[in-house]
This record gives sequence, structure tokens and C-alpha cells, in this order.
Amino acid sequence: MNWPLFLAGLLAVLLGLGHSVIGEHMIFKGLNERPARSEGRPVLSEQQVRVLRGAWHLVTIFGFALGALLVASAIRDLVLDPVMVIGVTMAVSGLYWVVATRGRHPAFIVLFAIAGLCFWGG
Repeated sequence: MNWPLFLAGLLAVLLGLGHSVIGEHMIFKGLNERPARSEGRPVLSEQQVRVLRGAWHLVTIFGFALGALLVASAIRDLVLDPVMVIGVTMAVSGLYWVVATRGRHPAFIVLFAIAGLCFWGG
């Protein structure tokens, strides 16, 4: 076992998890309770907050994928195809993006296209 790579992978997963949990608590909870205002109007619309929250949590999904690749690299008997990990990550991200933005932000189309091309080409 390659312990430095294993620990790097574990840290990547923990960083992603911490990023989401702390972000929800420190940023998005506050935005939901008291939206930032300028001249009496909210600075961000509800849809903009959804996109911001969605993009915030995509970082976590990507961190998990990178962590999985690092852990797989650390464990000599564990083999993960990087293209398939990327494909699954993009598919999960596409599904998450549809839910997070209620299908109103077209990035899910590109995420699904990347996933499909990875599955097809991998």
C-alpha cells in the first residue's frame, strides 16, 4: 500500500465533505434566513442561490472522485478505470445539477454528454 496516496485520497474525500457541510452551515443557511439585500431588494434571486449552492456542492462530488482515484492508486490490488470514474462522476453531477437547479440551468446537458462519451469511449 502506498500510504501517502491513500492519505491524500482520504483527505480529498474529507475536504469535499467538509466543504459541503461547512458551506451549508456558514453560507447557505445564512442566505436562506436573511438574504443579502441592496436598496431593499435581494442581491441574489432564489434561482441564483440554487445555482450557487449547486456549484458549491459539485466541488464535493469532484473531490470524492479524485479521492477515489488516489485511494485506488494507493491500493495495488484495487484497479479503477479513471475514464469510468470520470464518467460516473459526470453522470452523478448531471443528476445532481438537474435537481439542484430544477432543470433550469443547462449545464446538466454537458455533464451528461461528457458522461456518455466517457462510457462510449472508455
